[in-house]
Amino acid sequence: MIFTLTMNPSLDRYLYVDELIPDDSIRVKDTQEYAAGKGIDVSRVIREIGGTSIAICPLGGSNGERIEFMLDNEKVLYAAVRVRHETRMNIIVQTFKNQYRLNLPGKPLNETEYELILDMIRTVLRKGDILVASGSLPHGLKPSSYAEIVRIAKAKGVRVYVDTDGENLQAAVKEKPFGIKPNIHELSRLVGRDVKVEDVPHIALHISKEFGITDVLVTLGKDGAIAFVDGEIYRIKPLKIVAKSGVGAGDSFLAGFIHKRNESVEEALKIASACGASAAMNEGTTLAKRSEVEELVKKVEIEKIK
Repeated sequence: MIFTLTMNPSLDRYLYVDELIPDDSIRVKDTQEYAAGKGIDVSRVIREIGGTSIAICPLGGSNGERIEFMLDNEKVLYAAVRVRHETRMNIIVQTFKNQYRLNLPGKPLNETEYELILDMIRTVLRKGDILVASGSLPHGLKPSSYAEIVRIAKAKGVRVYVDTDGENLQAAVKEKPFGIKPNIHELSRLVGRDVKVEDVPHIALHISKEFGITDVLVTLGKDGAIAFVDGEIYRIKPLKIVAKSGVGAGDSFLAGFIHKRNESVEEALKIASACGASAAMNEGTTLAKRSEVEELVKKVEIEKIK
């Protein structure tokens, strides 16, 4: 079974307007709300492409209840840990030309709530499962929390994938997760220097050897992706698409890869690329669409790097 863990979920509210005009009333033409958070995104995409996963996340207040309703509506299985504070909301203003993201701070988890999440992980995970731990941490939790989560899951014989940034990722890799999925900017922060696309294969190999990480998946946006998997380095060439939004493309990539990882590495990378491209083709936080993925996967080109 695949489990995802989103420690800092949010309810994303999109406001669609023609333009932002200072000191004037602005008519909102449409609003949309989405259940958001990187692990939740992974679970949503896995469900969309025909797989099954369970999304673990702390949820509180009316925003948390709305997220549960949305996941129910998408038929995404989840295990919610109810917390005392309201789940955060992000406001995204979309004009014809630009997007403005207002990320509101979330409330901290208390020690009891954090321990409940760890107890959930200890209870539901079984040997052979996969855990995808993604996104930021709520206020009050230290980067070592990610390391603890990896350590607990690995002790149960679980393959752990981590998709986070900065100190959280630096702490997590020290516990040797099975896989990581940084983009090139997150990879730069992990190694402490500016990474160029041509540097990625060598750095992915180095990270795998230094930290004992089997899968190092690096998404490169318009330049495709580089993957170090089972001792082989693959270049996934970018698909020719009209990109409308980068929101959730990396999460979609990881979802597609995890979905097929145990069957075929090359097939998993093709599905991953198609999922990431499909997400980029859609506006807002609309993620990969199954019909698009089925067409795009036929066009994906992969080559091994010697």
